Amino acid sequence: MYYKVLLVDDEAWVAESLKASVNWHAYGFEVVGMAHNGTEALTMFEAILPDIVFTDIRMPGMNGLELIKKARELPHKAQFIVVSGYAEFAYAQKALSYGALAYCLKPFDEEDIISILSKFKKNNEAQHETAENPLQLFLEEPNETNRNRLTHKLEQYGLMDGFNDGVGLIVCSTIGNESLQASENYLQVKIGRSKSLYLVAWAQLEKTINEISKGMPDRIRGIGVSEKITEIEKLKESVEIANSLADHYFITGKAAIFRKKTPIRKPFNEMLKRIDDAIRIGDIAAANVAFDQVLVLFREGSLTISHALQLYNIVLSFMYQFGIELSDKMLYSNELLLASFGSLSEMIHCLRQYVSRYILEATENVSQEISNETFRAILNYVNQNYIQDISIQSLSIKFYTNPSYISQLFKKEVGETFTAYIAKLRITYACKLLGNTNLMVGEIAEKAGYQDYFYFTKIFKKVVGTTPSRFRAEMKLA
Repeated sequence: MYYKVLLVDDEAWVAESLKASVNWHAYGFEVVGMAHNGTEALTMFEAILPDIVFTDIRMPGMNGLELIKKARELPHKAQFIVVSGYAEFAYAQKALSYGALAYCLKPFDEEDIISILSKFKKNNEAQHETAENPLQLFLEEPNETNRNRLTHKLEQYGLMDGFNDGVGLIVCSTIGNESLQASENYLQVKIGRSKSLYLVAWAQLEKTINEISKGMPDRIRGIGVSEKITEIEKLKESVEIANSLADHYFITGKAAIFRKKTPIRKPFNEMLKRIDDAIRIGDIAAANVAFDQVLVLFREGSLTISHALQLYNIVLSFMYQFGIELSDKMLYSNELLLASFGSLSEMIHCLRQYVSRYILEATENVSQEISNETFRAILNYVNQNYIQDISIQSLSIKFYTNPSYISQLFKKEVGETFTAYIAKLRITYACKLLGNTNLMVGEIAEKAGYQDYFYFTKIFKKVVGTTPSRFRAEMKLA
C-alpha cells in the first residue's frame, strides 16, 4: 500500500513538474490528486484523505497557509510540506507554526523531495509500530468503534467512572525501553521505544508519580503530567501535552517532573524575527545575542520541545537567502530532534555554527554580485589583499578614484563601511585558522592582518559575538 500524496499549486505545470520529478512508487508513495487552489485542495483533502500534502503558499482565494490551518481543524490528519519561490521569514514562521513539516524553495530538487519522503515514511512507521492498544487506536482515530473499545478497556480498570471525578495522564520517557510493572491501579500503554503512558484516577495521580519515580530512579529522563481530564474526548489533546512535557528534559538538560505552563508565543516570535534580521544583515554578533535571548526564554519553562523543533527548522529556512539548501538537514518530528541532539544547548550551538559559517562565507562571495565595474575591481583587490595594510587612501591612489567616492560605493554596494567590510574578511580568515590549525591566537591575529593582539580580540568579539579562544573551543565541540 502506498502513502497518498496531494499536490497543490495554482500553476498546473508546477504541480505536473513536481509529480514528474520523483519516482513516487519507488519510495512507497502515490500522487492521488492535484489541486490548483486552496478551496479545491480542501475539498479534495476531505475526499481522498491524503497522508502528505505538498502545497504552494501564494494562491488566489485560499492560500497555502489558510489551507494548512483549515485542514488542521478536520478529523483526518496529514503532514504538510510548503513549497514556495519566496524565502521570507513571515511565510516560514507561519507555515511551521501551523504544523508544516518543512519549507522548501522552488525549483524542485529530486534529492530534497526524496529526503522529505524518506524521513516522513520512517517517522510514520515508527509511530505505527506500537498502535495496537485500544487507547492508541482511539488517539490515532477517535471514531465510534475505537471509542467503544477504549471504553471497555477503561471499565476493566475501573477508570470509566473516574471521568466524573477526573483522571490524569502521565508520560514517562526513559533511557532504553524499560517501563514500570503493570498495576491494577492504572492503565499502562507503551507509546514508543522509550516512552510509557499511564492513565490513572486523579486522586491517585501523585501516588502513581511517586511509584514511577522510585521504581526507575536511574532510568527516567522526564515525566510529563497532564491537567485533570473529565471528558474522554479530551484524551488526545492531553496525551499530546503530557508527551511533549516528558521531553522537556531536552530543554532543561536534566531529568525532572514537568507540568504544563502557559506558553508565551509573542516573545518567541520576536526572538525568531531578531535572528532573521541579524542573518539578513550579516551580523553574527546580533545573531548570537538573539540565540542567547531565546535560550533564556526556553529556560523560563513556558516553551516546549515543539518550539525547539520549530526554531531549528525556521533558522535553517533562513539560510535560503545565502543560496544554501539545507532541507536535507531539516527534522520532521520531535523524536528526530531528540535523536539528533542531546539537549537544547547542543542544538542552539549547532545553529550558531551554521549561521556564523554562512554569513562569513557570504562576505567572501559578495564581489560576484557587484554591477559597478570600477568598484568590482576595487573589491576583488581588497578580497585578495585584505591581510595587507590597505586603506581608503591607498585604494584611491591605486585605482585613481576619489576616496570619498570609494567610501560611498562601499556603503551603497555592500551595505557597510570599508572598515567594517575588511574587518569581516580578516575575522573570517581568523575563524578558519582557529578551527583548522593549532596556531596561538596571537599568531593568528598577525596572519589576519592585526599587529595588536588586544585590538584583534576586540574586533573579533564585535564581529562574532565571542572571544577567539571561546570560538575555538566551540569549534572543537561541533
